[in-house]
Amino acid sequence: MGKKPSATKKIALSAILSSLGIIFLAIGSVIEVLDLSLAALAGFAVVIAVIELGGGYSAMIYFAISLLSALVLPNKFPAVFFIFFGGSYPIFKYHFERLHPVVAWAVKFSMFNLFLALMIVSVNFLVGRGILPLSDEGYQSEVFGNLKIFIFIVANFMFLLYDVAMTRIINLYIIKIRKIIGLKNYF
Repeated sequence: MGKKPSATKKIALSAILSSLGIIFLAIGSVIEVLDLSLAALAGFAVVIAVIELGGGYSAMIYFAISLLSALVLPNKFPAVFFIFFGGSYPIFKYHFERLHPVVAWAVKFSMFNLFLALMIVSVNFLVGRGILPLSDEGYQSEVFGNLKIFIFIVANFMFLLYDVAMTRIINLYIIKIRKIIGLKNYF
């Protein structure tokens, strides 16, 4: 039985993971083509925290990355995506996957679709306020309605791929990468 890791080691790893998350989000903020990809990659800082440090530290890392990215990034979209999904989903995934697989997938998709609906409602609110220069009148209303359905279908498929890829990367981390970087010896 190994000794319990010190709080200093946990705080140091938390700082490193938070820094990595901010760096990924900053790169995504500057290179807009990579904004969603790097926001999802920043979520892996939270994944490592869940695996190595547990729930309290992973939540602390999530909040630190969220707050700092919202304050300092020039383009806020990666920060918003991280706050609403990329950073919070790894914590929820850990808890959801303790459930029966059918229930876990139902809860995962429910959470994702709630997030997606909130984003669409937010965009509609911004459009209605004239903040985004789109119109939702007449013919365009029908087009936007069909577009929303298409967005939900494509987004759900992409979410499925994202979740499966995340699971495989987590397994790769636990089986191989963790041993290579030596964290297994500390936590």
